Amino acid sequence: MAKNYYIKVWFPVVVLTILANAGEYSLKDVKKAGGEVAKGVQKKLKKKLREAKKSGGLEAMAKYCAEESLKDIDAIRRKYGKELSVKRVSLRPRNPKNAPKKDEEKILEALDYLVKANAFLPKTIVQAHEDGSYKLYAPITLNSRTCKKCHGDRAAVDPKIVKYFASKYPDGKGYGYHTGDLRGAIVVAFPPPKEDE
Repeated sequence: MAKNYYIKVWFPVVVLTILANAGEYSLKDVKKAGGEVAKGVQKKLKKKLREAKKSGGLEAMAKYCAEESLKDIDAIRRKYGKELSVKRVSLRPRNPKNAPKKDEEKILEALDYLVKANAFLPKTIVQAHEDGSYKLYAPITLNSRTCKKCHGDRAAVDPKIVKYFASKYPDGKGYGYHTGDLRGAIVVAFPPPKEDE
């Protein structure tokens, strides 16, 4: 219990300290703090999906993903102040809010290439920008049979689930994934350094 409390309190402090002293990011700090933020997001989403599955099965899980997951991601982001950006992105997003920016698309394509080449997929990868900002990516692969029930081949997905997602996202592309495929990534973006006043 004490160890868990320490982690919950300490990492927001580390991230806030990095952002407050944003004149000089170190790659080590970005990897450590960004990695913990991404891990926190993944842990929260998995926990909520387990709870939804227990309370209402696949339909409750689909509803959580469509209606609540972005709120939970934003709640985690708010812990660290408005400077930090935290989101989920995918090359084939169901929700248009999860569409990647051009630079994010390139990283996702590179990660997807690694998966398809049966290469080692890193837990996180950091992208540095010329303005001094960083983006940390934590890849998400499809490894759960339950996830395939919503993201697998469209013809194999329960018609009620297909209809529900179509009502929320008429242009949704979140189907056709197989075990081990890259589904997307959690992106933690650190802003450019603050200029000395």
